[in-house]
Amino acid sequence: MNSKNANMNAIPPEELRMITRAAWLYYMQGLTQSEIADELKLSRVKVTRLVSRAKALGMVEIRVIQPPGFFVGLEQELIKRYQLKDAVITLDVSSASALRRVLARAAAEWLTPRLDNDTVVGFSMGRTLALLPEVTQPMEPTGATFIEVMGASDSLNSGFSSYTVIGRMAEICGGQARLLDVPTFVSSPPIRDLILEEELIAKRFEMARNCQILVTSVGTVDKDALMHKIGYLTDDVLDQLKREGAVGDLLGQFFDAKGQHISTPLDGRVMALQLDDLKNIPFSVLVSGGKEKEAAIRAALEGEYVNVLITDVKTANNLLQ
Repeated sequence: MNSKNANMNAIPPEELRMITRAAWLYYMQGLTQSEIADELKLSRVKVTRLVSRAKALGMVEIRVIQPPGFFVGLEQELIKRYQLKDAVITLDVSSASALRRVLARAAAEWLTPRLDNDTVVGFSMGRTLALLPEVTQPMEPTGATFIEVMGASDSLNSGFSSYTVIGRMAEICGGQARLLDVPTFVSSPPIRDLILEEELIAKRFEMARNCQILVTSVGTVDKDALMHKIGYLTDDVLDQLKREGAVGDLLGQFFDAKGQHISTPLDGRVMALQLDDLKNIPFSVLVSGGKEKEAAIRAALEGEYVNVLITDVKTANNLLQ
């Protein structure tokens, strides 16, 4: 005899019958606890206790069957493991380009219901984020504001213009775009400080710093990295970063496997929000996936720079190991 049956046998038959009946009416017939109270001529408090006892005795087994393509259980594990506010997991796809499109679509589906007249959305640059305008469905005007959180990139090697991405998202979502109108990197820290003293630029950075939602991707430390392809990272700097244990970057700022910032010759020259700024944004959303991004994603999570993750099934499973 198992422990559940033993527990049931210890309950007087009439009481056990009442527990069973309350559970049946609640779970099988869909009655509310108030309706059951009327049916059984009991108080609502008594019905609540009967239903709770049915669950405790193992008389009720609840299953949630997820629709194909949904991974709610895995998402909850990620949320718990990395103390996230939310997580979205997509199906695995075979190629990097296809994965970027799938992730971009998931990001658009997460983002658009959260847009309203008071929402300010910050965007960084990235090949996945550049696809958002292509996969976002036109919608009723939201009044949301879209702003860059990093100086503009329009390099031919990047394959996109960050000006265009912000502008198109504002158009599709019925909002407005706010551009930083500064380069991604400047020649020296004093030049950066001087530019940041310009009133309009300072106001735009303050708006970016106080956005409600930040959408970003994560960079790798190899020759496929967008920063390297654009020309911001030379081979020498890339080699130095590897020697110092860098595994990825957010907004042009690099970190190791534990999410600790690693100094580089680019520090003080990048026109972007700082890593610590990301921790103060209500929803800091990382959209990234794939084996080559896994170490960088894990480090960004360990550093607590982001609190929402949109990724694929394989990456999610690996992040939980």
